[in-house]
Amino acid sequence: MSLLTQVADRVTGGKLTKRSYEKRLERYLETGQRKSGDGEILTDAFLMSAGEWLTESSKAMAAGQGRYNFEETHDFLGLWSQPGSKEAALSDLRRDGYAILKTKLDSNIVRELTEKFAQAPCTLTSDKETSLAKDETVVVDLANPLAEKYTIDTNFLLSVPTVRNLLLDRGLLEMAQDYIGSAPTVDIITSWYSFPSDSPSHQAAQLFHFDLDRIRWVKAFFLLTDQTIETGAHLYVPGSHRDGGIPRELLDRGYARLEDPEVAEFFPESAWKTMEAPAGTILLEDTRGLHKGISLKRDHRLMLQFEYTQSLFGHEPFLGTLKFDKVTDPYWNQMRSSYPKIFEAINER
Repeated sequence: MSLLTQVADRVTGGKLTKRSYEKRLERYLETGQRKSGDGEILTDAFLMSAGEWLTESSKAMAAGQGRYNFEETHDFLGLWSQPGSKEAALSDLRRDGYAILKTKLDSNIVRELTEKFAQAPCTLTSDKETSLAKDETVVVDLANPLAEKYTIDTNFLLSVPTVRNLLLDRGLLEMAQDYIGSAPTVDIITSWYSFPSDSPSHQAAQLFHFDLDRIRWVKAFFLLTDQTIETGAHLYVPGSHRDGGIPRELLDRGYARLEDPEVAEFFPESAWKTMEAPAGTILLEDTRGLHKGISLKRDHRLMLQFEYTQSLFGHEPFLGTLKFDKVTDPYWNQMRSSYPKIFEAINER
């Protein structure tokens, strides 16, 4: 019995059943309030059903929730300017679990963000003890990194107008809504540097794993450096995001990191997709599928990531624990007024 199963059993008074999971979700949908144990129950519901219970819940929520018309939003990226491009990307995402978009960030945007982020306060993540306290921040030193991962302060990210424009881009919001089935909520805004280490880092997500952030979600990754095998390309197992896509033998190990040979028992390495791509590439991904960042051999990697979710059921979102500086940008506040569900997890002072 996994630790998560034990937690879920304690919360529900016995072995987790589909009905006990559904009752917890129904309570959340009625009240909008999370309870202790929701996150563990969500994770265990996935492990027990190989995703089927979550997919059924998502479809039911989509039928009962509204969708937005994003006509008031800015088409900052111009993602779907080519006829059929959105449909093709959505087809890739549904079939494989990821879509590499044909549209890329302009090189000037990449340069702007990399220059700004180089001055940002960061926290450190490492499998080893670092020289900084847990919440202490430091500006990245590309030549002499103190850890294998530097995470940029979220409040800083939200203060950057270009980050806000990307987050609220019409094409991304439309795609997120189409994929998850109803109006999206932003639940993650993050960016990080990765550096070489002696071995793949557990803490820096350099071993295979699946995310279980919510019931249904999609992530947008913006590559701000060139990514190759040696500089830490992202790696994904196509199709593993589907119900039953992760074999029972792996699910029975719980919500755990997996070594390459463990995954290769069920998915040959020839089937893995390595996302080698230049800076400016935009990747959409359902991270319920098996994935990892390859351990770097040289240089560094810089990524910007957003998550759009159907519901905030589960663990409290990290964004919800923060108080952001008030954004005075008229477009941001217009969007907040017109599309409130997008901002459910973002609390401004």
